[in-house]
Parts: sequence; structure tokens; C-alpha cells
Amino acid sequence: MSISKKFIWRLGLWSMLMVYILLDLLIFKGPVDKIAKKLKNNRPKFEQDAQRGIAARVFNRPIYLSQIDFAVDQKLWSTGRTRDGIKDKQRLFLRAEALRDIADQYILREKVRLNAEDYPVTKEEIDAAILRFSARFKTKQEMVQALKAYSFNGEKELRFRLAAKIQQEKYILSKIKPGITISDQEATTWYNQFKDKTITPERINVQHIFIAKLPAPGQTPKEKSEYAIKTITSASQSLANGEKSFQELAKLHSQDERTKNNSGKLGWIHHGRISKDFTDACFAAQLNTPKIITTKLGWHLINVISKKPPITRSFSEMRPEINMAISTMRKREQIENYRISLRKQHGNYIKTNWDIIAGPWT
Repeated sequence: MSISKKFIWRLGLWSMLMVYILLDLLIFKGPVDKIAKKLKNNRPKFEQDAQRGIAARVFNRPIYLSQIDFAVDQKLWSTGRTRDGIKDKQRLFLRAEALRDIADQYILREKVRLNAEDYPVTKEEIDAAILRFSARFKTKQEMVQALKAYSFNGEKELRFRLAAKIQQEKYILSKIKPGITISDQEATTWYNQFKDKTITPERINVQHIFIAKLPAPGQTPKEKSEYAIKTITSASQSLANGEKSFQELAKLHSQDERTKNNSGKLGWIHHGRISKDFTDACFAAQLNTPKIITTKLGWHLINVISKKPPITRSFSEMRPEINMAISTMRKREQIENYRISLRKQHGNYIKTNWDIIAGPWT
């Protein structure tokens, strides 16, 4: 079986190419050698990264462990918690979750960078974001420390990063917008399904004069009870005789500091807003008929000023809230799905050093 001329030519060209590459790499140090060195230098070096506190890289850009811990602190702060009591496994989980979010931001930043002109950010939008960010901190110094933890070089870089974040949000919204659009039929279906839960309950407008059960220092429970009954009874009689107004009596006798200077008015209440023993007695009372009641908190002279029956809100009234409820739910789902798809698409560009992430707090 003879060898074709085409095969011989291809073999010769391939051999020449291999010889050229070897000579370039070993002797001439030409373009091939430069490309190889560049690729080698761009490859993350975990040993060096560990010394610098770099826990991961996305598109070869570093993510510092301090960044991750700061993100964890923000998550804990938003739920009223701190690092105290966080065990090793829980710390690892929180860091992994924070790293995922930061990695998503890096990926999005690359996507948005290629389409930046399509998503302009105004100065007013950045100023508003700065105000929201600074509101998290009690002092300017706390914010400065937070910026250092993020490796931000002052407020100028913060503005740049926040602008990038706003661009990312606009970019994501443009991608998921079709999935969060709500039709009239969908809104109507939601209303018909949940309208019983949108009923505004029966409400009453109540005022009261309150004497607490808790005795004053040096006063026995019996003495407090006698004083309270005498005071409340006297106030009721004074009101019935027209000697003083409810406003005057509340200011004079009530121990409810929130309402005593406002005619004892609690405003509109419904079942479940205040303790059951109090609301049950108020709803059972007649309009504009002051009545003495006792609750677990103390003694009250109550007066129901007015009542409003239950109201079922119409679809037109509820439509803005329905749109908000459905779109918020869908937006959350669509954003998560989009982020997952990006993570899968660019997973080869995410490199993580789990030994660093499993280490102690920064």
C-alpha cells in the first residue's frame, strides 16, 4: 500500500512546525516563548496566594479572604448576629455562600464590561447608593475600616464599585425582564386565590387611661391595687359628671407614657394587634361609653370612639401590590437561575483554595 503525496506533504509541514516551535522555545525566545511565559505567569499560584490571603480567583482576578469575611459579617449583621458562637462548619458554609456571591459579581462584571455603553449609570444613582452604603455604619471611621477590609482605595473606588454594581443590576434586569412580566390574567388569578386574605379586618378607634399592676418602689401589691381602683373609679365618675375631659384625665392619671399626652389615643386597632384580653374587652364595649376593665397588665378606663367594619379591597386597589408581590418572587427566582447558568458557563475560570477558606477568621 503506497503512501499518498498529500500525506507526505502534511507530515513534512507538521515536522517543520514542530521544529520551529522547539527552536523558538529553546533558542530564539520568540513569540511562541512569550505566549507560553505569559500563560504560565497568569496561572494562579496557590502557595503565593495563601501568603497574600487570596482565597480564590475568577478570571485570574483575586478574591481575598478578608473580602469574603466582610461579606459574611454583612450577612450576619443583616440578621442581627455576629461571629460569636459561629462554629467551624458553619463558618465554612457562610464563607462558601459569600464566595459564590462575590464570584458571581466578578463574572457579571466581565459580562457588563463588554456592554457598558448599553447600561449607563447616573451620578444621582451613585449618590443614592453611597447613602445606602454609609447608613450601615455608625461612624465615618467604621466605614473607612470596612473599605480597607474590602481593599478599596477610598471613596472614589467605592463609587466606582457601586456604579459597577448598579450596571450589573441593570444588565441582569434586561436579561430576566421577560420572565417577570405579569399579565392581567395572572394578576386576576392571584387576586381570586388570595382575596380572602386581603380583607382589612374590623377596626376600632380606642383611647384609654392606664394604671399598671406593677407596684412602685416601696409599695405593696395590695396598696397598688387599692390606689389603681380608686384612681380609675374616680376618673370614670369625673368623666361621667362632665367635670373633666378624657384628655385632661389621661394626662393627669395615665401611666401609658406613649399616649397620656395625646388624650390616651391608641389609634385604630384590630384583633391581634394588642393583647387579647384588652382587644376582646374593647371590641365588646359600646361606642362612646367609657368602661373600666382589668387586664394582665393593669387597669384601664377605655373609650371606643368609632368602629370600621371589615373591608374586602377591590382588584384595582390591590393590583399594584399584586404586581409587586409576584414580580419580587419571580425576580428572585430568575436572578438565581441566571447566576447559576453563568456559573456553569464560566466554571473553568473559577479557582478556589479551600484550605484558605477553611482557616480561621481574618
